[in-house]
Amino acid sequence: MFNRVTLETSLKLFKKTDDAYIREKCETIFEQWKPLLKDRKEISIMIWVGDGSEILDYDGDMNKEFEWGYFIGTANLPLATENDDPAISLHKKKRKYMDNPPKMTYAILKNIIDCLKNTAKRKFKSAKITIGEPFDIGPEFAISDFKYNRHKEICSGEILDKLGFVDSTSLLNADTRSYAAYPNGIPQDLPFATFLGAQTKAFFADMGFDYIWLSNGLGFSSDPWKLTGKIFDGERFYADKLERTSQKVFSFWKLFREACPGIPIETRGTNNSAGIDYATDGVPLWDIYNGGFDIAPPPNSPWAALNDNFGLEIMGHMTRVCDLPGKDFLFRYYIHDPWWLNSPWYDRYDGFATDIYLPMAVSRIDENGNIQSAGKLNVFTLDNSKGDMPDACVNEPLPHILKRRMRLRFCCGYTR
Repeated sequence: MFNRVTLETSLKLFKKTDDAYIREKCETIFEQWKPLLKDRKEISIMIWVGDGSEILDYDGDMNKEFEWGYFIGTANLPLATENDDPAISLHKKKRKYMDNPPKMTYAILKNIIDCLKNTAKRKFKSAKITIGEPFDIGPEFAISDFKYNRHKEICSGEILDKLGFVDSTSLLNADTRSYAAYPNGIPQDLPFATFLGAQTKAFFADMGFDYIWLSNGLGFSSDPWKLTGKIFDGERFYADKLERTSQKVFSFWKLFREACPGIPIETRGTNNSAGIDYATDGVPLWDIYNGGFDIAPPPNSPWAALNDNFGLEIMGHMTRVCDLPGKDFLFRYYIHDPWWLNSPWYDRYDGFATDIYLPMAVSRIDENGNIQSAGKLNVFTLDNSKGDMPDACVNEPLPHILKRRMRLRFCCGYTR
């Protein structure tokens, strides 16, 4: 069985922020998923707070409010009004997921983290309990004044809904605002990687997070959403740019780790294969994996749920697990999407185990000749776009996950 299970959730399920309501939701999470969580060595909750700008903006004041992911649709687009067509694209205007969504402060977030940890420790006494937080590069999940107003210079990548993605190799312009790691402001040309690392270190120490998840390809390209890049423009390769581009991508990991030592890094990666990442932006995956950065390799891409391209999902997944930075790898299963009014279990898979049996069967032959399949599982996400956790979306897919895992164990003799 899986040694580690991570349940991913947004903050939308906390529709109220009083202590009693928070405790109730924490209890519900662990009761719903108890059949999957029992007897695990490690249980984790990854909280999609926003897009990670709450890390960038943090100045040490726990009573400050911050923007979080309370929208359906691209959060940095205009808000839909009562006069707008209800069928308007979520890539044109956003909507609040409920009337009067709660305000969030850093103190409330810390209370949620503490409640999740304490509830899990009480229910699963022998398991190691960890809490993680993502940082995302795009405009989708929460309003970001940092990315799309104060420091637009870092968003030089692919455009989504007229807004750019963070380039992990970018440099920051100076500002005089106080930050937890930079109380006197940001100096000119500070590498974004250094700033993110230093802010993460300070923020996690105060909040109680245990690891960071680098989302949507951060660190695996300067522009991870394109099939072209600084080396390949769609028609021509620029071999003369390869070494410098590769060094810049690799420098993200060195700079981040220097500023943020000790905190484990988990990764999403791109939607592409290791070969495509290298051919377009010189991503030196072998060097990153062997750089001593304490990272977990990217899992299977969730995009098969959206575009039915299981071949791309499997191919990309296999290229990234044939060699590992550690001794294990992850299978990630996409049940709900908390931002795009889409629950793949019903809307993409039609209630069938389409994206369980095939990608979970992906295995590798290790250096000792043993067959190894994924020893870790992420469930993405517990809540849907309305902040609800329907029992059916636990009770229906979960038997398939457990069944497939037992078949791998007894039929293939896997080592995890």
